Amino acid sequence: MADAITEGAAKLQLDEETGEMVSKGELKKRMQKRAKKKAKAEAPPKAPAVSKAATKSDESVDPLNMFRVGFLDTVYPEFYRERNTTPEATPVVTRFPPEPNGYLHIGHAKAIAINFGFAKYHGGKCYLRFDDTNPEAEEEKYFTAIKDMIEWLGFKPYKITYSSDNFDKLYEKAEEMIKSKKAYVCHCGDAEIKEQRGGETRVGERFRCDHAKQSVEENLSKFRAMRDGEYKPREAFLRMKQNIDDGNPQMWDLAAYRVLDAEHHRTGPKWKIYPTYDFTHCLCDSFEGITHSLCTTEFTQSRVSYEWLNKTLKVYEPMQREYGRLSITGTVLSKRKIMKLVNEGYVRGWDDPRLYTLIGIKRRGVPPGAILEFVNELGVTTGATNIQLARFDQTVRRYLERTVPRLMLVLDPIPVVIEDAEEIELDIPFSPKISAMGSHKVKFTKTVYIERSDFREVDSPEYFRLAPGKSVGLLQVPYPIKAVSFSKDGERVTEIRAVFDKEGNKPKTYIHWVAEGSRNVEVRIHNSLFKTEKPDDVEGGFLNDINPKSEEIWPHAMIESGFGEVKSRAPWPEAAGESELGKGGVESVRFQAMRVAYMAMDSDSTDEKLVFNRIVSLKEDAGK
Repeated sequence: MADAITEGAAKLQLDEETGEMVSKGELKKRMQKRAKKKAKAEAPPKAPAVSKAATKSDESVDPLNMFRVGFLDTVYPEFYRERNTTPEATPVVTRFPPEPNGYLHIGHAKAIAINFGFAKYHGGKCYLRFDDTNPEAEEEKYFTAIKDMIEWLGFKPYKITYSSDNFDKLYEKAEEMIKSKKAYVCHCGDAEIKEQRGGETRVGERFRCDHAKQSVEENLSKFRAMRDGEYKPREAFLRMKQNIDDGNPQMWDLAAYRVLDAEHHRTGPKWKIYPTYDFTHCLCDSFEGITHSLCTTEFTQSRVSYEWLNKTLKVYEPMQREYGRLSITGTVLSKRKIMKLVNEGYVRGWDDPRLYTLIGIKRRGVPPGAILEFVNELGVTTGATNIQLARFDQTVRRYLERTVPRLMLVLDPIPVVIEDAEEIELDIPFSPKISAMGSHKVKFTKTVYIERSDFREVDSPEYFRLAPGKSVGLLQVPYPIKAVSFSKDGERVTEIRAVFDKEGNKPKTYIHWVAEGSRNVEVRIHNSLFKTEKPDDVEGGFLNDINPKSEEIWPHAMIESGFGEVKSRAPWPEAAGESELGKGGVESVRFQAMRVAYMAMDSDSTDEKLVFNRIVSLKEDAGK
């Protein structure tokens, strides 16, 4: 019997519209019927538009496309034209400059892919520079998490630097500004500064305060007093003397240094004053020889002050150019709002799989390669990119479909005793499409477990799964089974008894199963954390938009024995920062739970208890 079962093992395919596993012939008939229906509805017929989203599941998107066309292709030669130099004489140098005051989110993935990828594509180098100029908000855990996420996405910084590396040099440049009458110490408060900048609406007259008239000696004396701790925070700050008449607010005498009563994580109590972003960023770019300073369009207005400061100090001038940032609808990315979700217990932590922090996406099981593919598919332009969650899931789903093995997992198991069955061993492929994934052995036992939803006590014509007197196929088993009886405890079915239906017609549908003795696991199905596309617009705030069904837990699920081999061979797939065995963490143990969802191990897993997260569903939800 074992030989007969192995030889007759059904070759099944996923019906993506229904989520069922069916024979190749049945799927072909269904597809033909749907095609005819669609063709009839479209009159006159129209040629379908070709889009990246419609590419075949076994075709990966060119990961370098974003550098070959569009914004980045245009920006690359611009630097060399402006500076009258060549890539050979001045190789590409970029930087990714995060503030270490929180965890990175999905939007940062675009910035990482652009800066590191652009340098790599052109044979250059990219710095990871921590913009650590605000010790009041910085913590070591953020430095570590940022570095880990960059490596997970598959990038290696040329060098890790810190803005604080340049504190002495930046201070010297500040004194140089004062001596050249391009900076002064100001004592104005927020209300006075607002008035100087044209009032609340910025349409009034703009003017400088009397502090701008101080002598060089007085400004130097006050600035050194700031340095020596003689002023409290907000009592004095150094302002750049720019062009108050310019129409751009970034030229209205921005702050260069302020007093902060906080020890720095790297320099300790040495400094009482710290440089601002507007003073630090362009100068650090200059010190590191950055060629292309690539940032989001929120810094477009800042370009004029960026260029003004470098020119004023007569230092090397990098080229700043801006691209549109990536935003996701249906969630929140603000550090303050996520902190509220964490502190008030709406989520497990910053790495909760329902969040779109990179550590949350990683824990959910999304592969780094899928994130990079998502960024590349969207391309890089100067326009903001506002994407629905379903669009992100679509890319992840397509990536997983061609890269991960398949296993059988039952969420809500109910036993089926097959009265005429024998225990045998089946050889089941990890993928019907990718033979290189190999196969694994699974026992077929007299008692198997199926999904409770795959059995009905009362049959109906449109129902194609198991019911009394009705047959259904079991995945990879040549003979269908027919239910002959069932037992109940109150309203709940506790056991189904069946026999092989060897003489009946070939089944229209096949269901998955696991053998007796399979391992019990917990499965967490994560849905959107919010009910609407714009949580912030909901009356009463985003917390009033929390989806009460954002997490469904199946505590008694069962996984087939092939999982052991999948776990030992992880990561699936080997890509980006998970290219080495064991480098990806437990979430790199990924698989397609046939007819259920794409799954990954969760960090809550122990040797005694396995926990799985749903990465994405097998198909897009009909309501999206």
